Parts: sequence; C-alpha cells; structure tokens
Amino acid sequence: MWLGLATRLPAGDVALQLATFRVDVTPAVGESPCAGFLRRVDSIEHPLELRGVIFKSGTQTFVIAAIDFCGISNSSDETLRDALARAAGTSRDRVALQSLHQHSAPVLDLEAVRLLHGPDSAIVRAHLEFTEKIAIRATQAIQKVLDSRIKVRRIVCSRALVDRVASNRRVPRGDGTIAVRTSLTREPAVRDAPEGLIDPWLRTITFHGEREPLVQLHYYSTHPQTFYGDQRISWDCVGMAREQIQQESGIFQIYFNGCGGNITVGKYNDGTREARRQLADRLMAAMRRSSQSDSVIVDFQTESLDTSEIQWQTAALGFQLREDGRFARAAIESQMQQTQSWDTRLAAAMFHAFQERLRSGQQGQASRLRIGPLDLLHLPGEPFVEYQLFAQQVGAGVSPGSFACVAGYGDCGVWYYGPDAMYREPGGFEQTWSFTGPCQVSVEEAIKTLLRRTDD
Repeated sequence: MWLGLATRLPAGDVALQLATFRVDVTPAVGESPCAGFLRRVDSIEHPLELRGVIFKSGTQTFVIAAIDFCGISNSSDETLRDALARAAGTSRDRVALQSLHQHSAPVLDLEAVRLLHGPDSAIVRAHLEFTEKIAIRATQAIQKVLDSRIKVRRIVCSRALVDRVASNRRVPRGDGTIAVRTSLTREPAVRDAPEGLIDPWLRTITFHGEREPLVQLHYYSTHPQTFYGDQRISWDCVGMAREQIQQESGIFQIYFNGCGGNITVGKYNDGTREARRQLADRLMAAMRRSSQSDSVIVDFQTESLDTSEIQWQTAALGFQLREDGRFARAAIESQMQQTQSWDTRLAAAMFHAFQERLRSGQQGQASRLRIGPLDLLHLPGEPFVEYQLFAQQVGAGVSPGSFACVAGYGDCGVWYYGPDAMYREPGGFEQTWSFTGPCQVSVEEAIKTLLRRTDD
C-alpha cells in the first residue's frame, strides 16, 4: 500500500472533489457527419456516449473524458476540448479527450473533410453542425453537475489479467517478414499465431466518497473492432462490457483504450455476434475481478495528500514531417485527385491536414494527471503497446509504490506511431497510416518527463 508523505490537510478537509457527466453523441440515421470511415449512418445498434470526470483540487480543475468515437483529429479535437474546458472553468491543456476507437463510430477531422469535399460543401456544414451539437450537449451536461461535486475520500487502484481478448497485429513470418493479423483474420496461420506482445492487464481506478464508490475508470489496450463493412453505429465489445458492469455494480463506469495501435482482437474474433459477445464477457469478467479486494495494488486516503500532490502536466511530442515515398508533397497531391479511389483520397487528405499543422508549428501533446501515487497518462493518436509497457516500466522505476494507467487515442491527427523499427521492418500495415516520421526518442522522453517525480 502507498502511504502519503506530504503534510496532511486540516481535519475534515479533502484535497480532491469530482463530478461525472454523460452525453449522448450518436449521429442520426441518414446523416454523414464523419471524415470518411463511416460515410453514412444506416442503423444504430448502440447509442454512442461521451463520459467524463471533472476533478477539482484547490483552484485547479481538470477534465478527463472518453468518447465512443473512432477518432477526433486536429481542430475538431481542439473545438471539443475547448468546449469542455469552458464549461468546467479550466483551460484546454487541462482537458484530456480520448476516443475508444470503435470503427463502427465517427471520425471527426474538419481539415480533412474540407480537403475532400471543398470548404463550402454540405458535408462540411454537417460536420461542423454535428461537432457543435456535441459541444453544446457536453457543455450543458457539465454545467448541470458542477455544483454537485462530491468529496473523494479514498482511491483504490487494482488490476486483473484479461483472458483471450488482445493479440498483436504484427505477426512475424518464418521468412522474416511481418504478416498482418487484422481484427478479423481469415488466414489460419496468421490468426492462430501466438498472441505476441500485449499488455495483458486491465487496470481499474475506483474513486470513493464518504460511504460508497463514485466512479470507476478502466484501462485496457486493444482495437475494439469486431466487424467490418456496414454503416451500423455500435459501441462494440468494449461498450457492451462497460454497460454490463455498470448495470451489475451500480457504479458509474468509464473505459479508456490504451496503446492499442498494434493490438487487435483478431486471434479470438470470427466476425460473428457470438464472438463479439464472448469478447465483451471476457473483458467484463476482468473488470469484475479487478474490482475485488485481492486485486488491489494501491489503496490510499485523500486526507494523506497535500494539494501539491495533485498535479496536471503536459509535454510536447516531437512528431516529424514525413516526406518519404508516397508521403512526398507531389505524391499526396496526386493521391487527392478525384480519379483516385475514395480510400486513397481519404488517407491523403488526413495526412495533408496533419502535416499542415506540423508546418504551422503545432505540436503533438501528452498530458498526465497525478493524484499522489496514481498517474493517469494521456497520449494522442494510435501509439503502439510498446509505449504503454515503457510507461509502466518507467513508473515502477521512479517510484515502486506508484500506479500508472495509459490512455491512447487523444488527438488522432497523427494516427499510428510505434518504435522506429516499424519503418524498417518488411511488411506490416501501420507504417502506411503513420503520419509522423520516426519519433521514438521524443515520445519516450516525454513519457519519462511526465512520470518523473520531484524527488527523483
């Protein structure tokens, strides 16, 4: 157990308060407000949600939130984080908005949509209107709960192994090349290969009030994608697990997807509803086990904390302009021509949008919320699981009694980024959707900076 070392607050005082909010962010049937992966909504199997927590410590306010979207990129991410920040009374850099990355959900990327359809098109207007609708709903939801923040008395950090959900997408072949194990893999030799490098643990943070739990945050890494090819809105297996554990426990639940860039459910998924149900049940079973007393790693009272032990910090990520091969300017302009396939044009527009932001001086950003021994790390894009494992190693190294959780899929403009070896390996898929050049040193340095403690 971790014991707070700071001066205690006066008796009866607490260092931390919180309020939770929940917003419906489901697009309507017939709408096409998305950047392109889901070009039209034909049916809604599950409503999509934005769920978040507003933390207040002294004069500081922080917001962390998870949304049932495939991704939110560039200025679309800024627009929504600005709205959350204004409503909560804080600044954008103290808001983390992380997508869960279900492929059966929207992608918001205003710059790419403008490039694809023209600045004055109806699809651009629909994109703007849908984004504004989410911002208004989130603002109203936050304003409604701001005056009902509850004092946090105790925080419990726990974990449990997840059985037969995640597997690495990059499968080494005997000839030295990399095969791709997609979320639905038909080739038996690739599908049935060993799980490979994953983070097998689901991590849970339970915030307690005076008498009962207030909210649980769960962190696990995989691509939550079990089916392809239709225009159905769904929160997929991770949303199913979240809903089931909330009904069972009565505790408000938020799920965050970790560094799942190279992790899928492909080893255990055949694309059927039965397989999706089994994946959801296994994930939910891990959530249940992680909530049991014998799974607790860190358990502490907030009265042991000084407000100086509750901190938010950001660090820039050194994403690099990529101009090799098909990513050269002339090649991208060619790929955006109307004569090209839709998928080619979409990728080129998204790449162009992100690169223009880099050229204008914009930087990728990671953030961390520290509450005593607990670190909640937020990364943009689709980081490889290697970065999550690195963060766990760094966290344990700098403070053996600490507990670190990592959420990926913040601003998704960069999409994939992995170890630098990714760009040299023969085969694989992710490097074709990595909009940054090699960045491993910068990302690892940012993680070390955010997890460093003042007495290190």
